[in-house]
Amino acid sequence: MEIIEPYKGIADIYEEVRPSYPERLIQDIIAKTDIKLKDSLLEIGAGTGKATLQFAEKGFEVQAIELGEEMADILKDKCAIFPNVSVDVVAFEDWNNPSNQKYDMIYCAQAFHWIDKSVKYKKCYELLKDNGYLVLFWYNPSDDKLPITIEIEEKVNKIITKYVSNYYVNAGVPERRTNDGVSSNDERKAEIETSGFFDLVEKIEYLQEVRNNPRQYLMALKSVPAFAAILDGLEYKIIKIMDSEIEEVINSYGGFTSVLFKFSLYITKKISCIL
Repeated sequence: MEIIEPYKGIADIYEEVRPSYPERLIQDIIAKTDIKLKDSLLEIGAGTGKATLQFAEKGFEVQAIELGEEMADILKDKCAIFPNVSVDVVAFEDWNNPSNQKYDMIYCAQAFHWIDKSVKYKKCYELLKDNGYLVLFWYNPSDDKLPITIEIEEKVNKIITKYVSNYYVNAGVPERRTNDGVSSNDERKAEIETSGFFDLVEKIEYLQEVRNNPRQYLMALKSVPAFAAILDGLEYKIIKIMDSEIEEVINSYGGFTSVLFKFSLYITKKISCIL
């Protein structure tokens, strides 16, 4: 069975509903790595350019890599006004660094968990200049949830389970790569420390509230590959009925949901000598 890219068919939804990164997080990266405008940056898994723009607008030179063609089309359109941004549409594992560039910083926003563990740290190490930085950041809903949010999620999950149990059909739809990206016991930190290529310099966390109306809530759900994989197996008319039930739940709780997102930043530095 063909393996398709995670965000195929949902790139526009992702661009519309997914948040950008806190400005304080970007400023902390710049301050703590001491990168300058003359320095070269490589971005892995640039997606639709949420983080790309935050560096490009400040004048940094960014070589962006993105696997998904649909995501990359949005990225290219957004970065067309920035001559300091280049985009290669390819998996990082397959990217061959055509210019033989060495980078001052490599960064990856909300995507490093997709990359092959046997490749990503070693390849980043080889692409970085001595004393270069690998900077990784993600966001996930915080475990600190309001009681009302927990109630809404429980009811929504029951609705989804009902429709999947009764109507899901695997009608030869290509498998979608899925990964929830959640690090419940901070596997990310452990993975960095055991890679043998990077020292963890600092981990910083940021909190940001996100409020969604029923439509925004559904769009956010549909921007997640694991949920999109569920929708791949449901008929359109069933999805519309399910959407309507979910909207009714949210409207019954005041017409919006409130989620506290935790943004986790990992600043790592290339080990100077590997024996």
